[in-house]
Amino acid sequence: MIRRGQAVAAALVCVVLGVLAPAAGASTTFRPRIKGALGLIPIPGGPELAAGSNIPVVYHGGPVMRGVTIHTIFWAPPGYQFAGPPSAGTLGYEQLVERFFSDVAHDSGATTDTLSVLSQYGDRSGSAQPTVSYSAAADSVTDTDPYPSASEQCPSPQGVATCVTDLELQREIDHVIQSSDPTARGLSNLWFVFLPPDVDTCVAPDSCGSNEYGGYHASSDLGHGVTIYAVIPDPLIELTVSPGADPEGNPDAESAIDAAMHETAEAITDPQGQGWMDPNGNEVADKCEFGPEVGSPIGYATDGSPYNQLINGDPWLLQMDWSNARAGCVQRSTTSASPLPLPQVHLTQFSSSVSGSIGSFKAHVEVIVRLLRSGTLVAAAVARTRPSGAWGPVSLQSLTRASREAFGDDRDEIAVDYGPGGPSPDLILTGDGGNPFTEAGWTGWFDLDNGFDVVSLGGADGVLVGPCSQTGVLRLTVGRAATESPTDLCGTETDVSEVRTGRIGPGTGLRLESEDNRAVSQFSPNGALVSLGVRLGEANSISELGNAQVPFEPSGFPSCTADLWAQQVSCTGLVPGARYVLTRRRGHATVRARAGADGTMTAPRFSGSRAVTGGDIVTLSNVADRTLTVLHVAHLRVDIVGAQTVIAAGVCEAGEYYGRPPASPPTNAAIGPPGIAGTGTICPPDGHARGLSVAHIEQTDDLSGGLTRTEVPQLQFTSPTDGATLYGPFIALAGAGVLTRHHAVISSRAGVALTIRTATGNQAVFRAANVDTAAGTAVDGLAPGAYVATWRLTDANGDTRTVTTRFVEVG
Repeated sequence: MIRRGQAVAAALVCVVLGVLAPAAGASTTFRPRIKGALGLIPIPGGPELAAGSNIPVVYHGGPVMRGVTIHTIFWAPPGYQFAGPPSAGTLGYEQLVERFFSDVAHDSGATTDTLSVLSQYGDRSGSAQPTVSYSAAADSVTDTDPYPSASEQCPSPQGVATCVTDLELQREIDHVIQSSDPTARGLSNLWFVFLPPDVDTCVAPDSCGSNEYGGYHASSDLGHGVTIYAVIPDPLIELTVSPGADPEGNPDAESAIDAAMHETAEAITDPQGQGWMDPNGNEVADKCEFGPEVGSPIGYATDGSPYNQLINGDPWLLQMDWSNARAGCVQRSTTSASPLPLPQVHLTQFSSSVSGSIGSFKAHVEVIVRLLRSGTLVAAAVARTRPSGAWGPVSLQSLTRASREAFGDDRDEIAVDYGPGGPSPDLILTGDGGNPFTEAGWTGWFDLDNGFDVVSLGGADGVLVGPCSQTGVLRLTVGRAATESPTDLCGTETDVSEVRTGRIGPGTGLRLESEDNRAVSQFSPNGALVSLGVRLGEANSISELGNAQVPFEPSGFPSCTADLWAQQVSCTGLVPGARYVLTRRRGHATVRARAGADGTMTAPRFSGSRAVTGGDIVTLSNVADRTLTVLHVAHLRVDIVGAQTVIAAGVCEAGEYYGRPPASPPTNAAIGPPGIAGTGTICPPDGHARGLSVAHIEQTDDLSGGLTRTEVPQLQFTSPTDGATLYGPFIALAGAGVLTRHHAVISSRAGVALTIRTATGNQAVFRAANVDTAAGTAVDGLAPGAYVATWRLTDANGDTRTVTTRFVEVG
């Protein structure tokens, strides 16, 4: 893992893996995405991609490519070469690839090949324009640069002599472009690198061309601009391609060409992982990597091989691509139907404000936003669209209490319904988002809160963001200035963006936003673009939870906890050694404290008879007076009887989550249930705590993510004990305390009232306000008989624990 506190080069520049280390065992399940390598195509004869044929690809908010110039790089230093013609009258590997792209360019814009399917997939800028150009004379490069030295190469799983990493390929592509045409970058240029036999390539340990994929596409920026590229290893490193699917008579080259067409379609429709894919990350060609991939032949070559495409009059056998309009894989298409523009919903963590757009120019369309927790409707907001179709911002109004409710917990379920003239309803379940760390889902609130590292090292400041592939459109704001998109800087091998920034001081506010299609459901198969915005913590702060899913230690997520029993506030996710100020709005009380080495601060008690209580608002600020978090202390008070495991009576903050919040990324195998959306326990709408568990008496503040907790002390002993037999006057005595994790007892500072009643007539014969004292309280004058003693502990928060014992007085 990359650790903060290393040199600047390690923290901000060299987070990439460099030389890949071998891993134990080969992959057994094919994945269409590995970190930033997109649209992987299985090796010939390899495992098919298990993609549901009835799931449409949906738009994820980013750009597609238009008017694309294709460039080919044949990288073969001295001693390496591509295969020549396999027989008389056929073309060699390089020449056939050049003919193919020339044919595609000649027929570009027609409806006679698979690229015609791509006209369905536009973006925010408008409809798609899937046209390409290519000239073998101008756009093909024979590259004889040497491969990296053996010590810098990746280990090939199949023992191929030469193996180059994806980063090394990026560097070579960057070098070729800078040497030939430095302007040929961006979303109108697609660079292919073809590798000769005896050369393997890996995108991750043991995920290589010789054992897992036949090609992929990706995006890089090594300082000269965004570059869209694709990599096609020679099929001969995997197996010998058998004749029978080679209408041009060159099985090896035609297998590579089929992979190249796969990557062309996917690079155009999803160049940076923000374009078109189904909810689980399968792109338009991935979804046709199963079943009859090539459809029906339209003819047969002289050698008997079928072909399904005639492009510029030449026969080709190519994989089909996915058509949303046909809900299946097709060889060609004449439709350009598109669901764009999609509805949009904008959410900010710990805010009750919500806004959006219905995606069409219609005024007065009613929009109803509902927030459900644990299946209970707790808040709603109502808006109407303006002529542009935009609506809001409006605030959630609580249905359970006289206060606000806010978004920001992955357990929340958010339903957006539209009136007549509006789109299909949207259902937003961030907790059922699959696994963004394996490129199989979208990021949720927890992932955003715990997937960044803010580094300040004497001017070499920056932010690491992970994951950065298939996370929708990422936007990072430092102060008031937007940085370069973290998506543009996403490392293919690491799935981490390294965003260099200006100086990040204690007063610098940072915001990260991810806009993605998070609303695909049976009600709305095209989904909606949902943006989640979060505030980032301070530079060099320490995370309380960590995140083993990213290759760096995330920065701290500032959060505070009010302990109503201890009557103090503690905060985590802070900078070790830094000073902080806690301000309680009630009475304008302030305390100052310094964070420890673990980024945790426990503040001294506020002044006043009660340090902290339900309804208090406590603000945490740093030395630059930057507000880091604002804790809204819950009204939380409970009554417990004996050793019961549930609360007998009490109050809690209606509609808020009860118990601890999620402590690890809510990952799931794929989009959809089972996830954590809809799970958890809430305080009931009536605010009664009766029946809730006593294991963790805590509530999550939906306006900050902080906690309010209380702990009811135990009665460590009573005298007389349960079942005692007494002979005359005695001393009534009780001892209350809290058992720590180390099994030590902390004095509770709580009073224990005692009431003694006759066992038969239930008549009170003795009362004492507090018997938890050093001397206890003398009891005499009891007549012989059976008695019931009720011990009632009350702590500073008003929590109670009631214990009943019995004894016999014999005189």
